[in-house]
Amino acid sequence: MLSLLFLLACAPPKVVLVGDSIRQGYAPVVAKLLDGQADIINPPGAGDSRWLHDGLEKTILDHKPDLVHVNVGLHDLRKSRKDGSFQVPIKEYETNLDDILTRLKATKATIIFALTTPVDDERGKMRGGAFDRFQADVSAYNAAALKVAMKHKVVVHDLHWLVTYSGGSSLLVKDGTHFTPEGINLQARAVADCVRRHLAVRAVDPKPLPAADEKATETYKAAQAKRDAGVPEAYRRLRVPQFVAPKDVAQWQKRRPELLKTVIGTLGDLPERPKTSAERVCREVHPAMTVESLLIPNGDGDRMTALFLAPRTLGNAKAPAILWLHSSSYNSSQLLMRGYNGGDEPLGETFTKAGYVVLAPDACWYGGRAGTGPSGSVETTRIQQESLLKYHLWRGRTLWGMFVHDDQVALDYLASRSEADMTRVGATGISMGSTRAWWLAAVDDRVKAVVGVACLTRYQNLINHGELRAHGVYYFVFGLLKHFDIEGVIALIGPRPFLALNGTLDSGSPADGIEEIEKSVGAVYSAIGAKEAFRSVRYAHTGHVYTPQMRKEMLDWFAKWLQPVR
Repeated sequence: MLSLLFLLACAPPKVVLVGDSIRQGYAPVVAKLLDGQADIINPPGAGDSRWLHDGLEKTILDHKPDLVHVNVGLHDLRKSRKDGSFQVPIKEYETNLDDILTRLKATKATIIFALTTPVDDERGKMRGGAFDRFQADVSAYNAAALKVAMKHKVVVHDLHWLVTYSGGSSLLVKDGTHFTPEGINLQARAVADCVRRHLAVRAVDPKPLPAADEKATETYKAAQAKRDAGVPEAYRRLRVPQFVAPKDVAQWQKRRPELLKTVIGTLGDLPERPKTSAERVCREVHPAMTVESLLIPNGDGDRMTALFLAPRTLGNAKAPAILWLHSSSYNSSQLLMRGYNGGDEPLGETFTKAGYVVLAPDACWYGGRAGTGPSGSVETTRIQQESLLKYHLWRGRTLWGMFVHDDQVALDYLASRSEADMTRVGATGISMGSTRAWWLAAVDDRVKAVVGVACLTRYQNLINHGELRAHGVYYFVFGLLKHFDIEGVIALIGPRPFLALNGTLDSGSPADGIEEIEKSVGAVYSAIGAKEAFRSVRYAHTGHVYTPQMRKEMLDWFAKWLQPVR
């Protein structure tokens, strides 16, 4: 019985891929790509929205799926050569989709609707048969489908954009409708990517924030005192050379270049950043935003997976940009998850509603980069992290240095996007993402404003309290403490705006260390005439969490310094 319950608990999610003949082409490939990750159900038959509407129970509902990917429209828009009528008129198509989505939404499954792929009018005319398909009709039916999907708040997978962007008619066979093997594989990768991401979003179970009260503080302090008592004297009394703030702007301008050189040197011998390029794997349309899935070469034999989000209503305008850097717990898809980052609404949705475009790159071994390290797919998560650390040390660089390198490559890509106003770029994240944000801003002036949440670690204090284990092996650099502590890094951000939001009960960022950072960095900002651009908030009775108040502070900070237009 226990074994059966275990198997049921571990059963892969059920995914139904349904639709027309285009779906029949990519579905078997999707099944191979998601083997072991999802149970792909590819129902027999293919047809129009009328066919799906009338057979919804047998085709989808009887399978009790966790996720449904629907692709109907290509058959509906068939135009009779005899009388010019459509197989399913567009108004009926809308009505059918409306009812289909209503019934599917009632199941609590995740629903994704795919837009119809392009056709080649001229090739279609040369094909025999009783009907034609025209690109103008594809556009009209897709517009109708998008309207219905947005009404139901259903994510739209834009396969039409994918094919158009990736080669258009060159991916079609002679009939001007169906696809070459290259075109089939292109769509299959996009569908697999889309499904994988939405299954991950679906699987999360946000936990309520822990109690923030006097009892929490008493418990934390008692535990800290016990830990402190066990720290050997040599570590407890370790002291790092003091970072001395400049007296004025002139002194800072003279010192800063050498300071920057020292900080960059602690990262190791990093590879050159490559010429900017990216593969755009998938595009989705959400009610408030568009989401693109990307592969960005990092110049060291790896490709970063990333998400690019933009307001749906942006058009051809430019918008301020946020480089959102994930923590060690999740990957870029956390931007799409409810109940995280200090709010119920997905943070990506909040950003785009506020008028920002967002780029969220995955760090080494996260997201689609899992299983791409020195040993390939046999190593993921912590094992991959350790192998990468060893590999990069042998090559004369730190793993943290590669984090910074990759985040700079992400900035390079962001600069290539016509939607991004590079004069208004913010960087933010929680935990590991916080540290990524302020390290990046320290070495790259393209970041114009920073908010770090739940990680502001002064390394001497971390050692004094015996908390090195609070951070993974990725976190460390060469020889920094020979020169100064982390305030020497953070000071490089000035005079650009920096907001730090931390709890007083976060063992990975000891409160006495944050106090020292506030004094030193605050002195730098004051000396260079930018006192108001540095702010640090310490929340009493609060641990390593992202609270709603922190989210509000973060959004207000970026609104003040980046000034998005809603």
